[in-house]
Amino acid sequence: MEDFADRINQLNDNNFASDLGLAIESATTERVVGTLKIEARHLQPAGIVHGGVYCSIIESLASMGALINLKAGQTCAGIENHTSFLRSIGSGTVTAVALPVNRGRTTHLWEVDVRDDKERLVARGTVRLAVLELPAPA
Repeated sequence: MEDFADRINQLNDNNFASDLGLAIESATTERVVGTLKIEARHLQPAGIVHGGVYCSIIESLASMGALINLKAGQTCAGIENHTSFLRSIGSGTVTAVALPVNRGRTTHLWEVDVRDDKERLVARGTVRLAVLELPAPA
């Protein structure tokens, strides 16, 4: 099974995922794994990871997973992100794993678990994405 991690990390250079600090460890059509080292910029004033960080990780991995499953001439866009925050942490590295729930013709649904250094579940999310046809070249 082809691993797209290197290509995704190159594409992510100098965009939101790289600004966030998200690194893709592996990416196949069946599973996308990413890591993020928690830094001060990821924390809210109370010293715990801001929920938006988890939402961003979850949205990013689900989108990457959907993209590598699409046919030529297609793209995708997130249309729903539901993220549950399950445990507060303020340091360490989190690892997120995205798995497809449904890869339909017009929408995809992906589930993403985010775990801390001790393998504890800190957040879980589902992302629904619309499959879109790219405009034909003029």
